[in-house]
Amino acid sequence: MKLLFENWRRFVNEITTLDSGISQGFQRAVESSQFWTMPHSQEDVDLSEIPSDQEDPLTTPAAEALMTSLNQRAQELETELHFIVTVSDQYPLSKKDPHGGYPNNWMKHAMYQGPLDNLHVVWIELRPLAEDYDLSDLDPSELIAKVSRTINHEMVHYHQLKKQAASKGVSDEQAWEEMLADPRQLPKSLERTVYLSRHPEIDAYAHEAAEELVSAHGVNGALELIKRRDSEATGVLDDYRKVFKDDSEVMNKFLKKVYSQIMHRA
Repeated sequence: MKLLFENWRRFVNEITTLDSGISQGFQRAVESSQFWTMPHSQEDVDLSEIPSDQEDPLTTPAAEALMTSLNQRAQELETELHFIVTVSDQYPLSKKDPHGGYPNNWMKHAMYQGPLDNLHVVWIELRPLAEDYDLSDLDPSELIAKVSRTINHEMVHYHQLKKQAASKGVSDEQAWEEMLADPRQLPKSLERTVYLSRHPEIDAYAHEAAEELVSAHGVNGALELIKRRDSEATGVLDDYRKVFKDDSEVMNKFLKKVYSQIMHRA
């Protein structure tokens, strides 16, 4: 395994890194929004007046508070980013959640939606809270961390787009259209093995996995977890190990990038 790590060292620069000031700024925006203290039950879900690509977008006071705080910070940090936060009318988060999200993961999904009117849109969709949800079970720090890691994941995609535009000498809009038309980057298949094996997703999920691991275990502990196949890792690393247990090529690509992201934090 020591030899494996030595071989991986040459990949340290082959990752997308984020400006820590920007990432920390958005994390503080999530925290200062205090959105989890706002109404967010199924009964609070209502139609949103936010312009969105989504048909009949829905919102809650909690989602609006989070969106307002993120967009205020995006302007203060002088970024090109714009956030849209909506709420799903399906999959309410309950104590019996089959996906293991209870109580700290309110995320349904998120997506970088490309450039629009000189801004780059990040869409976040939250799950509403079911009747049996008990706020006393919530650890706000875990919820803040989950939302912040998701934002960072989507910012990796934003930087991927900016890199492609710069390398091709085209506008962000043209690079986005070319990315959408490239099946190697955005394949038509919805199978998880296809989705998670794409280079852009490996890059973004490696960033997310490294954040999870270093936050929970520190740099040395995180390195130990990625080298041990029998480790009890959770989150993104565990998900990749389950999906690609029979595909060492994809798994090795992913682990190289996770290693590089961890070393970037050392």
